[in-house]
Order: sequence, then structure tokens, then C-alpha cells
Amino acid sequence: MLGLILVVVNVLVIGMIFVNNANIFNKSAVVSTAKASTEIEGILRATNEEEKVFLYKKLIERVGPERAQEELNVSGIPYDGKSHLLNHTVGEWIYEHDGPTALFKCRDYFLSSCYHGFLIPLIAESKFSKLSEVMDSCWKIGQATATQCAHAIGHGLLAYEDYKNLPVALSDCDTVATMTQNFPTYNCYDGVFMENNWAVHEDGEPSPDRWIDESDLSYPCFDSRIDEKYRKACWSNQPQVAYRVVQGDLTKIIPMCAPLENPEYKETCYDSIARQIQPLVAGDVEKVFDYCDLMPTGWKSECVISISSSFYSLGDRVVPFTLCQMIPEEAKEACFDMLQQRISGYDLSLSSRTENCNKIPEEYKGAMCSKL
Repeated sequence: MLGLILVVVNVLVIGMIFVNNANIFNKSAVVSTAKASTEIEGILRATNEEEKVFLYKKLIERVGPERAQEELNVSGIPYDGKSHLLNHTVGEWIYEHDGPTALFKCRDYFLSSCYHGFLIPLIAESKFSKLSEVMDSCWKIGQATATQCAHAIGHGLLAYEDYKNLPVALSDCDTVATMTQNFPTYNCYDGVFMENNWAVHEDGEPSPDRWIDESDLSYPCFDSRIDEKYRKACWSNQPQVAYRVVQGDLTKIIPMCAPLENPEYKETCYDSIARQIQPLVAGDVEKVFDYCDLMPTGWKSECVISISSSFYSLGDRVVPFTLCQMIPEEAKEACFDMLQQRISGYDLSLSSRTENCNKIPEEYKGAMCSKL
């Protein structure tokens, strides 16, 4: 069964959409590396993802998982889907070497990806039996971690059930919700659909049992076997499928959102496209506005706000504030409101909250930031 779920490290991700959660990025609070370790230098030079994983494992084994996460976090590696997946490695290592009680060794860097790497093999071995205890641990760390744990559980449940059993995995999310308080079911559904989209195994090939139809880019969102309550999460992932099918031509996937009559689906669809753009800009804020200008009227500033949110979620504490400063005046309040929500949810320490709230202009500070 474990072979079923060694699925994510080899995935080539364009615009990962682990929904809006990460945690502290405070370089002054972590390891200061005037000279990066040999392994980190190698990771930054490497172009092959397998080589990066090999070097990261060497670092973990040499300095331990906690220190290795700190070093990767301050290394300067881009905050994108690939770095998120690379950091799955440490979660997998912790679970393999220290067992299911060692979740506390994970850090929230790179969108809580250590927790993802930890939980996927745990589900392979025990399915539901340990998830209540795990979610209790995740909630003790914070809301951002809990939502990412739920998302990781969705990934693991579909791989466990097998890809042809997509509705079963979605129902499994509901079962977990009956076993633990305040389970973020939407994030679990989102993890199931994301796993369906990628489903890459050790051989590098997606499962042939995925619910994917390249001739119908709305499938499986409106399939009668997918209950209404799961469809928003489906549309949160569907632009990823389209992006691959049209080979990265954004002008061909942006129109797929317009016909959606349900306003929640439409908003989720456009937000997903914006998050496809985030890794394409490589931190260049001018490119953000160039790409978002491709969006239809009424969605251009929303695109910038979504990308700003994605950068913050992945750990960047510079670009999001720059984007909100540059956004058209009528959208500044919404953009800075979003950042304050992210600060509240992701920055657990008072020092990091204060540091990032100080980047918000006084006229846009809400109650939380004004009190600091």
C-alpha cells in the first residue's frame, strides 16, 4: 500500500494551490548561514529534482530534520511548488525514522509541506486510526497547520483508496470530520482533487485511473457522481488540468471560468488561474501585472491579490507587500486586508506579527495590526 502514495515528490507542479496556509518566515529567528552548507549550495545549483532530494536527505541525516528545515528555509530557494515538494522529503524522513508521534519535528515552512510528507505515508499504513490524534497535534500548532494537515490527508486518502475511487476518498474526508473536532473538510476535498490531477508514482507516470478527460476540461466537476458540496474544491483544481492540456497557454484557460453560473465556482476558478501565474513570474512584480492584465474586466486586481496571497502562503514576506502597494488605489484596501488575514493566520509569534504588520500603511491597518 505504501507504494500507492509515494506520489508527490516527483510531481512537476505549476502553481501549487494548497489553500492559503503557511507560517512563520522570520530569517532573524532561524539559523544564520553566512556560508551555506555544501548540501544547500548543491540544491541551489541542481536542475534535477531527484538530485535535490538526494542532497536534502544528506543534509537531514547530517544535521537532523529540524536544522535541515531551517537551513532550507533561509537558503534563498524560490517559494514555489517545487520547493514545497522538495520539503516533503523531511516529513517522509521524520515519519520513517521517528514514527507517528514525531510530527512536532516538522516546521511550517514552504506551506507546511513537512506535514504533507509526514501524513501521506501515515495514511498508507493506518488510514483513519491515527488521524484524530494527528489533527489534535496539528491544531495545537495553529490553524494554518491544521488546514494544511487536512489538505495532506485528502492527498493520502485518494492514493489509499485508489484513483478510480475518487467519490470514496471525498466521502472519507467527511468520515474524518466525524472523528475529530473542527476538521477543515474543504481543505481535505481540495487535497483529494489535487491528488487526482497529479497522481504521479515512483515510475513518473500518472495513474491511468485518474478522473481526467482532456477533451472535457470541466470533468469531473459536473459528473453526477460528484456531490454538489465537493464541486467548489473541484473547480479550485480544474485550471491545473487545463494548463497542462493547452501546454501553458493562459489565453486558452482563462475563458473556461466565464461560463460558470455558480459565482463561487467562478471565483474559485479565476483564483486558481491566478495561482497558476504565481510561479511563472519568478518574483518579478511587473510580470504579475502583465499576466493579470490577461484576465477579464473585474478580475484583474483580484488576480493580483490572489498572487500576493500565494506568495505570502509560500513564505515570501517581501513581494506580497510590494504588490499591494502597486495595485490600483481602489483595490489597496482589499489587498492589505488579505495580508492582515494572512499575518493573523500564519505568523504565530508576536515578533513576526509585529514585523509584518509594520509593513502595512497606517491607513489600511485593521484592528489586529493597529493593536501591535
